[in-house]
Amino acid sequence: MRLSFRRWRPWQLLLAWSAYWVGLGVVLLGPAVVAAWRLSQRPHGHGSANANFSTDILSANIVDGGQTVWSGSISTLTLALLIAVPPLVIWLVWLAAPARTMHADETPTGSGKTKRELSAAEPRIGIIEASTSTSTRRAREES
Repeated sequence: MRLSFRRWRPWQLLLAWSAYWVGLGVVLLGPAVVAAWRLSQRPHGHGSANANFSTDILSANIVDGGQTVWSGSISTLTLALLIAVPPLVIWLVWLAAPARTMHADETPTGSGKTKRELSAAEPRIGIIEASTSTSTRRAREES
């Protein structure tokens, strides 16, 4: 299956953004969640978790039994760019892709009018009466 942005609808774009953000969270925070879960399974008082925000740096660490089992830090600018830029790029590519209906007038439509279409010169009654043979309207008119 070929990835074609021109066929995407807005809900698919939102779904792509959501999938990106979930994937980003799993990649960035997955090891921390695993380390925190292991720490929570140990007896009380054998470890600690710490998060700190200072001068544009967000940092956290998890210590278990005196050893650091996970440590991470990221600048707020890097975090903001990771969160915002890839969805913005996906949106711009989606906007730049040609629309599905751009060349719709070039495709043949077949026989022209369908049975239920009206032209400006045709009366509506003729179309309604021709559409169904046993309509309730006709039954009411005849009684």
